[in-house]
Amino acid sequence: MLERLDRYFDPVAGKALERFGFAYAEMIANWSAIVGDELAAVSTPERVRWPRSGEAHEGRGRGGTLIIAAEAGSAIELQHDSERIIERINGYYGYEAITGLKIRQTRVKRHPPPPPRPAKVSPDEAERLHRHLQTVADEPLKAALERLGSGVLAGHRS
Repeated sequence: MLERLDRYFDPVAGKALERFGFAYAEMIANWSAIVGDELAAVSTPERVRWPRSGEAHEGRGRGGTLIIAAEAGSAIELQHDSERIIERINGYYGYEAITGLKIRQTRVKRHPPPPPRPAKVSPDEAERLHRHLQTVADEPLKAALERLGSGVLAGHRS
C-alpha cells in the first residue's frame, strides 16, 4: 500500500520554516487552496512577522503579519483583497493567526501545476482502446492517443 509523504513534511521542513515565521507548513503547501488558484499563480507567502511578546497578541502563532511576494502587476489586486485573504487564512487555521498583510513586489517563482491524474477506465474499455491503437506505429503518438482515449472514455461515464 502506498503511503502519503505529506505527514513527513512538517518534521523535516519545520525548523527551516520556523526561521521564516511559518508555524505551520500548510500555509505554503496549501496556498492555492487558501487564496485561490488565480492569486496563488502570481504570489507566494514569504514569511510571517509575529508581534513582540508585549504587543497586543501575546505568544507566537497569533496576530502575525504575513509578508507575500507578488508579481508587480498583481500587488494591487492582492492589496485590494487583503481583508478577504486574511479572513481565508484565519478561517483555514480556525483562529486569528494573521492580522495584517505586507506585499512585496518581486518576480515570483512559478511552480508547475501538478500533472493531471490519469483517467480511470474499465479493463474492458482499456483493452478495446489498446486493440484500436495496434495499427499506430509511432510509440509516442500511440501513448498520447491512449491517454486521450482514456480521458474521453472516463469523461463519458461522469
